[in-house]
Amino acid sequence: MTVPDLGVRLAAVRTEARLSQEEMAQRLSISRSAYQYYERGQRDLTATLLLKVYEEFDVDPLWMLEGDTAEGKSRRHSEMAHAYRKLGIAVEHRIINRGLVVAPEKKWDAIDFLFKEALSPETIEGLNQVPDIARIDTILRLVA
Repeated sequence: MTVPDLGVRLAAVRTEARLSQEEMAQRLSISRSAYQYYERGQRDLTATLLLKVYEEFDVDPLWMLEGDTAEGKSRRHSEMAHAYRKLGIAVEHRIINRGLVVAPEKKWDAIDFLFKEALSPETIEGLNQVPDIARIDTILRLVA
């Protein structure tokens, strides 16, 4: 089973880098004929090659595998934007409910901090969880 349009996206990376197939194959440390199989969609990229494309060309591996959604953003981008909005709304509600006065730049600093915290590998909550109100209150005490 091959990933639909993976070869098309690989060719797009090569074109963007202005490389020939031979040059692209060299950058990925594979033969030109092996590279052509990938670009034609006759073979899926291995995890090692996917990592190499990321390292060499700074290309999001999720985009390589899934492509863009209709809106031009990857599914992960949409999930992150939704989580950021949800966290921002939760912070705004806590500010209002507690009657706090928080400067706009401090409010956004708090939201950014909490969002980065939610993205850290040590955090179990992740993006799909309800924002932790106690944690929001703790951070707001620091900025209010």
